[in-house]
Amino acid sequence: MTQVMPGRSRDARTAAARRRRYTAELAGALPPSGPFEAWRAAGGEPAPDFARLPARTGLWSPAEGLPGGRAGAAAWPARRAVLRARWRRWLTGDLPPAPRRTSARVASVRTDGGVEAREIGVGDGWSVRARLLLPVPAAGVRRDVPVYLLQSSHGPWAEAALARGWGACLVAAADGDDDTADVERAHPSVVAGRLAWRAWALSRVLDALQDQPGVDARRVLVGGHSRNGKTALLAAAFDDRFAGVVSSSSGVLGAIPARLCTDRHFGEGVELLTRHYPDWYHPRLRWFAGREHRLPTDAHELLALAAPRPVLVSVAVEDPVERVPAARAAVDAARDAWALLGRPGGLELALRPGGHHADESAVAAQLDWAQSVLGGPPRRAARPPVASSPVPWPADRVRPGPRPVRGEELRTAVRAALGPPGTTAGAPGAGELRTPDGVAVTLLTPPGGGGGRGLVLWLGPPCAATGWRAGYEQAEPLPAQLAEAGWVVACHDPVGSGARHAERPAPGSSPLARMTADAAAVAAVAAAATGHDRPWVAAYGTGALVALHLSALGEVTTAGTVLVAPSCGEPLLRARPGYTLADLLATTAGRPAVVLDPAWDPEAPPGAVAAACRAAGVPRVPLADWHRLSAATRTAVVGWLDAQGPQRARV
Repeated sequence: MTQVMPGRSRDARTAAARRRRYTAELAGALPPSGPFEAWRAAGGEPAPDFARLPARTGLWSPAEGLPGGRAGAAAWPARRAVLRARWRRWLTGDLPPAPRRTSARVASVRTDGGVEAREIGVGDGWSVRARLLLPVPAAGVRRDVPVYLLQSSHGPWAEAALARGWGACLVAAADGDDDTADVERAHPSVVAGRLAWRAWALSRVLDALQDQPGVDARRVLVGGHSRNGKTALLAAAFDDRFAGVVSSSSGVLGAIPARLCTDRHFGEGVELLTRHYPDWYHPRLRWFAGREHRLPTDAHELLALAAPRPVLVSVAVEDPVERVPAARAAVDAARDAWALLGRPGGLELALRPGGHHADESAVAAQLDWAQSVLGGPPRRAARPPVASSPVPWPADRVRPGPRPVRGEELRTAVRAALGPPGTTAGAPGAGELRTPDGVAVTLLTPPGGGGGRGLVLWLGPPCAATGWRAGYEQAEPLPAQLAEAGWVVACHDPVGSGARHAERPAPGSSPLARMTADAAAVAAVAAAATGHDRPWVAAYGTGALVALHLSALGEVTTAGTVLVAPSCGEPLLRARPGYTLADLLATTAGRPAVVLDPAWDPEAPPGAVAAACRAAGVPRVPLADWHRLSAATRTAVVGWLDAQGPQRARV
């Protein structure tokens, strides 16, 4: 009989208690999701023991701990197995092993306009349809061509490949045309996400292509857009035979890390992903809503699983599904795998204009890239931008320091941490309200027009795609709610976001220096335009830190401030700050102020914001939620301003 040590038994009881607590916290905060509740009722596991999972708000190297040179390359297969196991455990679920032999039946062949179309049925006990399209060679010529393997919703992409002399294969594994439910039914003991099943089906079609005449099976490229881009990355990550992969606007847990595109970034986020598309991943992923920083893997490791094969990550700069900074961080981190394997240029990030849609020019650029990496003429790769290295706001600067920093000492320390603001790339435009530096200012007015109850300066987190509009929100945007409540609301895109996505702070400056200078200028312009000389401030996340630095410098006299979750892990500063959140909060003394503090926050130690509020004498309202701007939190902001500000005019 095996004896259990008393300490180990206590640890198990403690871990179980923590899991029950985490489960209760999340159950109380998560919006309803029928499929998730059904999974739980059917015996789905409780929340993970987050205390035992590493907390990482930033990315790490997929090759961390491996030696360089040949020894590191030799160790990569074992590391790759670990990365794949992480994805199976936490995101995709376990899929069936590849069959020893995959049957393929050519149901029909027809030729039209110089293209031969073969309708192929793939599988035993299940069936996935595939349409193989090949250019008809000249008489007497046998030619094997590379093939672009796609899901059936990408017909125009297939036509573009055929126009280049490639083949294309369209697989019935897409929304509205999906045979993978049949595959899943044939494996009743397997619990896996829909995207993983689709990726598995793409691999089975690749099995079939090995024996198809006219196909160069060594040059089969897999690609896709949006959710299909996620599937393409999964297929290449778990099947080394794909020659390369194109990921177009694949979003969170495609090429975009979940921990860098969350609710607090107004990104796609785990909560939205698992509620709107509950079958895409294994149900347990939903437990990481608000705790994405505890997810043991992320998108950069998915990218690394394709190394050393060529990978193109295509991102649209105005796509609300993604964040350009998150894409850059993922590619930068994943490149370590290619460098380890001697292919440092194998992973490329391509930014394109516009929103989520990939137009003809985007597809043409992808094929240009594919031809260059799969044996065509070489192409000069775009020179990657030189990234600045600002300092993140440190988590240990949230709690009060050993002594308070006040007055001129604080202002001096703030200027040292921020650096000079520099200038912007903006330029004054006719007919638009702008700051002297050219930053566009948007004024939202009450439904009846006029000056309203007062002016509110809205400061949100930098959302790279949509600026102050903060796309992908799950409720009416807070600035719009404030305008409906009778306020005039001044909004602008922070540096590096929205219309200013390509703008970087000047050398020697920092993002927070530019954001703070812009906020002061926007407040002045809005005050002059509205006649309200003392604005109220409503701020969230990174915007809350902007508001507090604005207050510390004393450049704007505000009427009052409501701050939601004043913490962030963004790289913001020129140098480590010699002051704390408590020191900044103390500068709001003498005016109405409140902090709305979420129950759990990846970027602030537990209880740190509460301690800062106590030290500064600022009221704090706890939220039974995570670091996000939920509908309930929006209502709390509007309600606080209603109570503190001028009353609405009677009609």
